[in-house]
Amino acid sequence: MNIVRPISSTDSTKFFIKNIIPNGLGILSDTKRFYFSNNGNYGKLMVNNFIRKKNGISINIQFTNNEYLLKFNKLYSTRNSGNQNLISNENSNTLNDNSLLANVAKKTLSCQSESNSINTKINNSHIPFQVKIKESNNFSQKETLKKIITPYIVLTKPKLTILVMLSSICSYALSPYTVGIKELIFLTLGTTLASGSANAINMARESDFDRQMVRTSTRPVVRGIITPTQAYTFAGITGSIGCTMLLYGVNPTVASLGFLNIVLYAWVYTSLKRKSISNTWVGAIVGAIPPLMGWAASSSLNHPGCWCIVALLYAWQFPHFNSLSHNIKDEYKKAGYVMTAFENPRLNARVALRYSLLMFPICFGLSYYNITDPIFCFDSSILTAWMSYWAFIFWRQQERNYDKITNTFIGSKESIKLTNIYAKKLFWASVWYLPGVLVLAMLHKSGQWDRLFSKDKSKEQKNLDNNAQAILA
Repeated sequence: MNIVRPISSTDSTKFFIKNIIPNGLGILSDTKRFYFSNNGNYGKLMVNNFIRKKNGISINIQFTNNEYLLKFNKLYSTRNSGNQNLISNENSNTLNDNSLLANVAKKTLSCQSESNSINTKINNSHIPFQVKIKESNNFSQKETLKKIITPYIVLTKPKLTILVMLSSICSYALSPYTVGIKELIFLTLGTTLASGSANAINMARESDFDRQMVRTSTRPVVRGIITPTQAYTFAGITGSIGCTMLLYGVNPTVASLGFLNIVLYAWVYTSLKRKSISNTWVGAIVGAIPPLMGWAASSSLNHPGCWCIVALLYAWQFPHFNSLSHNIKDEYKKAGYVMTAFENPRLNARVALRYSLLMFPICFGLSYYNITDPIFCFDSSILTAWMSYWAFIFWRQQERNYDKITNTFIGSKESIKLTNIYAKKLFWASVWYLPGVLVLAMLHKSGQWDRLFSKDKSKEQKNLDNNAQAILA
């Protein structure tokens, strides 16, 4: 078998110029890659640019890769009537290039696919293996199915949906009581479907506004891949299945919370985004309901520790969203959304700082109500202080940028750049804060390590009794 090996771009260029320039075809400006066999029987050449001089004028001809033409083992030139073989061997067989080009041109102009009928006219006897043309199958069943499913997955906002689902599971893990694997599976799937349903309705309703923002301009409804009617249908199916799974697989309380969250996000929050800055506070309630669902799956909502987790998710969304909206406030304004980031920039930064600082007592409350051990107060304070620091820097810069009485901008271009940088720092701090503090809470869950390190079994039982008394109180 002939071994095909690449040669350097310099050698290939020399070889090409040596064989082509004498024929007057033109001047090589860029060679992509060139291969030849050890006996010179066949080769492959791909050219990006080819400049041909005609009557003193340089004509830049763009070449594109044609896999069909590359299957032939000869490269011919068609200057005048004498055809010369650029890559040849004394023992190689010659072909009639006029008939070859005629066949290829006929197939190309008639938009027909390659067929083996042309390939059979080529003598491949010198090649020590069988050569077959692989039929193109661009519309395979697998690819077609992927094209259908992918837009609907995007419709659910998968990253946001996963975050909602994880917050529900973490709250379930922190609750003092647990249930079986079946309830946990139904909680996971039901919460995911309910969240996806709410997001699908949101995209269907806001398609005219989303196309005006770079961040949302590639959504499937905006691009026309999915119609609003199809999005509503998909949302109705997923929402119904999700709430039904929560009803029969978990309990009615969790199912009711799931349905309430769909209504709040898809209708109340989405409508308020174009009317009032209060939409941020309503959106924070939507984000705080999933952990409430996780807790309600196994424990009573009367436990104060439950509301500490809800408050944690509620407060976290302000430094997270306010810092995010700051850097895209112009897009929000252009799309017709009413956001605090451009309506009142000082308030936007002040609210982010206020709720960042509120994380301290909320985390202390988890230890106070015996959801976590006392060490969690120290661990969580490190993360909270880190996020609060960037919230403070962001707030301080905004205070310098605007007049405290008239709220008019008095800063400079440099101050705007600094504010944008601080907003990004706060945003990424909030992104890492939430999973970090939830993981720490699960690691420091009250009684979590007593089974391994405590010899006194009565201590574990005492913690369970305290939790039971708090629920019944």
